[in-house]
Amino acid sequence: TDVIVSKYARSLWAYPMKVDTGEKGIEIFFPTRWADKGNDPVSEFPLGVGGQDFKPADARAKDWTDWTVVFRMAQSPEKYLDVTLGQGMPCVWIEYHGVDPELRLPAGADAKFLDESGKSIAMPATGDAIAIEFKGRCYGIFAPDQTRFTAEKDRIAVKFSGKDQYLVVSALPSSKDLPTFHKYAFAIPRNTELSWDYDPAAGTLKSVWKVTAQALKGTNRDVIQGWLPHHYRKTANDLKFDKLDYLSARGKLRCATGNEFTLTYSFNGIIPNLPAPKPVGAKNDYDPARMHTYLQELAATNKYAGDTYWGGKDIVRFGQDALMAQQIDDATYKTFVDHLRTAMVDWFTYTPGEKEHYFARYPRWKALVGFNTSYGSEGFNDHHFHYGYFTWAAAMLGMNDKQFLTDYGGMAKLVAKEYANYDRTDKQFPFMRTFDIWAGHSWAAGTSAPGGQNQESSSEAIQSWAGLILLGEALGDKQMTATGVMGYAMESQAILEYWFNINGDVFDKSWPHPVVGMVWSGGQVYGTYFSGDPAWIYGIQWLPASPALSYLVRDPEFARKSYADMVKDRDAKEHQSSVKSMGPDLGSVMLGYVSMYDPAWACEQLDTLWNEPGDKIAHNSTQMAIMYYLSHAQRNVGSVDWSCRTSSPTSMVFVNPANKERTYVVWNPTAKEQVVSVYEESKVIGQMKAAPQAMTRAATLLPTTK
Repeated sequence: TDVIVSKYARSLWAYPMKVDTGEKGIEIFFPTRWADKGNDPVSEFPLGVGGQDFKPADARAKDWTDWTVVFRMAQSPEKYLDVTLGQGMPCVWIEYHGVDPELRLPAGADAKFLDESGKSIAMPATGDAIAIEFKGRCYGIFAPDQTRFTAEKDRIAVKFSGKDQYLVVSALPSSKDLPTFHKYAFAIPRNTELSWDYDPAAGTLKSVWKVTAQALKGTNRDVIQGWLPHHYRKTANDLKFDKLDYLSARGKLRCATGNEFTLTYSFNGIIPNLPAPKPVGAKNDYDPARMHTYLQELAATNKYAGDTYWGGKDIVRFGQDALMAQQIDDATYKTFVDHLRTAMVDWFTYTPGEKEHYFARYPRWKALVGFNTSYGSEGFNDHHFHYGYFTWAAAMLGMNDKQFLTDYGGMAKLVAKEYANYDRTDKQFPFMRTFDIWAGHSWAAGTSAPGGQNQESSSEAIQSWAGLILLGEALGDKQMTATGVMGYAMESQAILEYWFNINGDVFDKSWPHPVVGMVWSGGQVYGTYFSGDPAWIYGIQWLPASPALSYLVRDPEFARKSYADMVKDRDAKEHQSSVKSMGPDLGSVMLGYVSMYDPAWACEQLDTLWNEPGDKIAHNSTQMAIMYYLSHAQRNVGSVDWSCRTSSPTSMVFVNPANKERTYVVWNPTAKEQVVSVYEESKVIGQMKAAPQAMTRAATLLPTTK
């Protein structure tokens, strides 16, 4: 009952190739270019691989590891193919059982057949390797010794000479690379596994990628493994590239050979919100009375939506409101904690007969689904988006209410493991359900689609990792924290590369936009599922506002350009791009983003709107309370000082560009005071004490103690 069955699966991306399954076996596509504005891969040489008179009934997943999959195509129990492919691996391994192999060329193809030295050969040919070249693309075909290849029009019959029955099809950058592939192609990956280790003191996330291979022939067990920009651009790594490069929808794929690889990411920490804003004696200054008014209005209602997405947003708002009230010592603090506790207990319990606000197990799917569902979450869509709000909110409540974690911490952990099960021994959930380990980012379509997988809201994916970090610290679960750091470090880099093209070399030259709204397995889309407004195409990557999204503005000039690009596109399409024209929902997203790199502008916009008669944007407490707080708090502390960090994963260091003063902030959800070391680069520059169950700020540091 655990075998995934489909008539035929399509669009199995194993960069640099795409493998389709059909009624005759598989077809391998090796893209030569991108068509229609960079959205779709085009290959002028699709290669069919199957068997003579072979008609499989379907394609069934047989096995899978962290970044490989094996599927079986069977005509009968005695006649079948087992196909192995891995992400970033430029080879496809086909193991034959009771089937005479054949290769299919495009109709009328005038293909050349080459030997290992690159010389043309006449067919039939006998050996363990040939190359097939057509229209500038070349496949290497590897087989057991003394295999006979016979060409008949658009078909190549293959006859094995002994008991070994397999073909390895490799995408060659050039026919000259056949000898290199001949050395490595016979190593078939039987297992791939990622492990990681977070070192808070070093501020690093070390990831180790291990491939266990079997030698189909000879003794070599090293594989050719490809890597994308988020793997190699900003990491310390031991990758020794061998000039085997490929075109892909995610930029240049570069290959290295081996069976174990180490990539180390930096991590500077996150916090759920900023410390209390203070007046600075400047234009559009912070008004404590206005902030109090916002909080009073919000405290007057404890309503929260009945589905896991909008209900999740509401409970995080309760948590943020509580933290803001705590920071400014506002009397509404206890009210917000009560609101959050009521909502979380409601969600984490079930009363017979209730129609919403509960979670249910799906044992056969090894899943947990929250009700009411929305946006297809009953089909496992968007689980990390939805449930990331719950892990974040549970951590926020746990900081204020330790009894809640005692009573419901186990339930919060189940919700976290639904989308990011980090414990390989926990068989209640699949390992890392929504995260594509090798691709470096999450996918949102639960059971996928014929066109492959996709993800729209990259920022909510990041929030799901931030929620894991916060909850891990609140529960004292270091494995959960480390997993959150792993996902955050990798996915934040992937977002900048594949959604924003920050280095300018990922998108195809024909792609006419600076960003994408949705990343798909084989391409990208400038749009969203819910709106064609350019501001939402950008905005869905910029919400919900919190310091956890600071990676978006690490390069402030790029951040300014992104906002200017959005304005230009919206002016052209909507003929207006002011915050006022966007309304409170979209307008708040824009203000939250800009406040991270230009808080003075955000403060000015909020005051201008506030002073307009009949304004319904700045006076919208639900959306603008946190924007008012964040923009003024950011104005106080300045921008993130990326040269500094602390020994706590829930901390950040800021520097004010005007006076160069640093602010050190630590969120401590535990019941004990923490002494945190502060680092500039790799040097300890001091310590600070973080009060229990609070967020602490410091402008000066204590001397380091031994």
